[in-house]
Amino acid sequence: RKYTLIIPSASTVVIWWLGTILLLAFTRNLDVLKTRKLMFVSALLMQLGFFGLYYFSDDSMGSLSAYGSFFSAILVWVWLESSFLAGWITGSRKTPCSPNTGEFTRLTQAFQAVSHHELHIAILAVLIFLITKDSVNNVGFFAFLILWGMRTSAKLNVFFGVRNLYINFLPSNMTYLSTYFRQKSCNVLFPFLFALAFTINMLFWNNAILSMGSGQYVGNVLLASLMTLGVLEHILMVVPFNCNVIWRIGLMASK
Repeated sequence: RKYTLIIPSASTVVIWWLGTILLLAFTRNLDVLKTRKLMFVSALLMQLGFFGLYYFSDDSMGSLSAYGSFFSAILVWVWLESSFLAGWITGSRKTPCSPNTGEFTRLTQAFQAVSHHELHIAILAVLIFLITKDSVNNVGFFAFLILWGMRTSAKLNVFFGVRNLYINFLPSNMTYLSTYFRQKSCNVLFPFLFALAFTINMLFWNNAILSMGSGQYVGNVLLASLMTLGVLEHILMVVPFNCNVIWRIGLMASK
């Protein structure tokens, strides 16, 4: 039974790490041709992801349906990340934050810089919901919600201030976004967001443990593991050292 826990957890970690590495590598030093190639491949992956969400929605293949639905949601998310990092779908504002602005103006401009991206996520979330709403297999939908929720929390934290901003993750055409970030040891919102994420993560793991031996077990472990990685990413924002070494292979592509 231990392998039913190790395999989905390890699969989630590998997908998270390898996906981040590939996104970093393929969004370095983008020119027009490279951007078009990236968007073409990402669009194909998104279509494959939506097909997978539909195909695996009936849960008739047990664990395979859980893996298929989970991985399909990741493919849709790859399109979202790629289209944002390539500068295709970002926001109405594509310039740095105005100097010497008040907090409300900075917040307004920051939202304008990512508004189209946020709307894009919401639209795709609705589409995934419509595809899976009549299915007993909702792993893909919840995986997408976890990615959306933890990414939103991360955006809020880099806006209000954390120790490690990882600005070098941004492609050269997107470095203007760093002007909306703040670097400080922590911010007042972080403990509340972290506590909320940690609590939800414990609920996911509790759900996974209670479902052991059932057809939903693998899917629940995949979701709990993904949420754990989101919590880990938040920890990496505030630890007193930089963790770029984890993604060094992807970052080397910028040299």
